[in-house]
Amino acid sequence: MPKYLPLLFITVLIFNACKQKPVEPVYVGLQVYKVYDSSRTFDTTATSKNVYRPVKIDVFFPSAQKPTAAGVTYGDMMDMYEQRFNFNTPLDTCKKTTLMFAKAFCQYFHVNSVNKFLGFPLTIYRSLQLPAEKHPLIIYAAGMNGSSWDNPVLFDSLASNGYVVAAVSSVGKYPGYMSDPVDMDEQVRDILFTINQMKAMPYVDSTSIGIVSWSMGGTAALKAAMLTKDIKAIASYDGTDIHAYGPDKDWDKQFKQIMAIPPTNVQSVDVPYMYLRSEHPDKIDSMYNALQLISSKEKYFMKFTDGLHEDFSSRPTVIKYAEPTLKNVHTEYVAAITRLTLLFFDQYVKKDKDKNTGSYIDALVQKDSTLYKKDWPKY
Repeated sequence: MPKYLPLLFITVLIFNACKQKPVEPVYVGLQVYKVYDSSRTFDTTATSKNVYRPVKIDVFFPSAQKPTAAGVTYGDMMDMYEQRFNFNTPLDTCKKTTLMFAKAFCQYFHVNSVNKFLGFPLTIYRSLQLPAEKHPLIIYAAGMNGSSWDNPVLFDSLASNGYVVAAVSSVGKYPGYMSDPVDMDEQVRDILFTINQMKAMPYVDSTSIGIVSWSMGGTAALKAAMLTKDIKAIASYDGTDIHAYGPDKDWDKQFKQIMAIPPTNVQSVDVPYMYLRSEHPDKIDSMYNALQLISSKEKYFMKFTDGLHEDFSSRPTVIKYAEPTLKNVHTEYVAAITRLTLLFFDQYVKKDKDKNTGSYIDALVQKDSTLYKKDWPKY
């Protein structure tokens, strides 16, 4: 045998060993679980089918299965809203509610085409295979009376990066609308119920759970973290876990009642915490600031100058698609918020030592300190 053949053979072996395995494409699936919490009652009227507490869990997950049909639209996500506390609501009724809300949104944001708004395409697909391996879990706590339609673009990004997302709607006591302070307890218990349901799923890593919330979901997430050690990291989008007293006296009164509902031991929260904030009035009387009360050593804050409450949802992305010429739609903020969220959960839920939330915040501030500010309000 020629003397150069062994050398050639070794070279081929080394080359093959060094070749990187091609990255398999990841698709995002949607699975809706409609379950009842039998430890709580909901509608106790004699003819009701909803005696026990209904909890709709919208799960977004990474899948290796290639889709064979088109993805869902933003309108499809909105159609799911009416079934959050009545699983049997007819689709026609759901679509009527969707159209009513879509018209209101388009009028408020000066979008001419309701159909284009509803037709925003998402790369989220029904009927995909569930993951074969375990993934970290992110719970989503919706804003007041909100649901998955709040943030499907965020869920797509999280699932594309290896997370399972379980979205929990904001549902109060019967008949279901969040309207009184006591309703907050129901959302907190829905979150805890969802965590336990999802921990039993074979595709969920029950030791790696984070929670992200928007608006009033921030208080629900904070209270849930007081009751369970399953939550390893908390990200709050413009949430009521920071509250400015003064501009709205009626809301101030309700907020005090909400915070008085057990649990109230905010100091017990010791996990990494990130709060992202829009622009708020400067003239206030005082402030409730969870960042100053929790005992976590890893706290992050970012304020987006002139940011709107809606910037922490998918609506700017959908609005810009439906009306590309609109000005002052903060899609750059949405991109930064999504990037921060991924970094934060990668660092503290996935335990990726190469990710650094603080460095990215510093980089944003250095890039433009007029747009991004990292010093939280102290009153």
